[in-house]
Amino acid sequence: MMRFQWTRRFARSLLVAGVVTLGLLLSAQPVAAQAAAKQEEDPFGSVLFPPELIMQHARAINLDDRQRATITKLIEQLQGRAVALQWQLAEQAQALKQTLSRTMVDQDRALDQMNRLLEVEKAIKKAHLEMLIQIKNVLRADQQAELTRLRDAAAARRTPDAGESALTRGGV
Repeated sequence: MMRFQWTRRFARSLLVAGVVTLGLLLSAQPVAAQAAAKQEEDPFGSVLFPPELIMQHARAINLDDRQRATITKLIEQLQGRAVALQWQLAEQAQALKQTLSRTMVDQDRALDQMNRLLEVEKAIKKAHLEMLIQIKNVLRADQQAELTRLRDAAAARRTPDAGESALTRGGV
């Protein structure tokens, strides 16, 4: 019986430590920074087109005024939703931090607060994905193909050839 209590306490301590670590990671990386994460880290980056990429290559893909207006409207709608959700996220993170700062942490309360925080994050990511899908659907197939080509060419320029040595790149 004594071993079971110790194991249970140890597991609870690990869980609380994990929640604290996750909370610290979440507070260290604001949503805006996550949204600006590099294309390489985005699992859907190869099939969706961020607004910045479209704006950068608007002429190359012959973006028309109707498409530009639609994409602008979609971005504005996301920004409106995101601000409200970011306030909710900050409130949930603060509540979780306050619960975790107590000498004795109410595990059920902390986990409930963590779930609420994750639901807000999920809503933010869902809204962003919805916008990216809608933007992609505004673009014609030829525009999508050209954006893919331009993005791949830019990525190839940023990434040195695997067979290239530091000497051929100008390094020591």
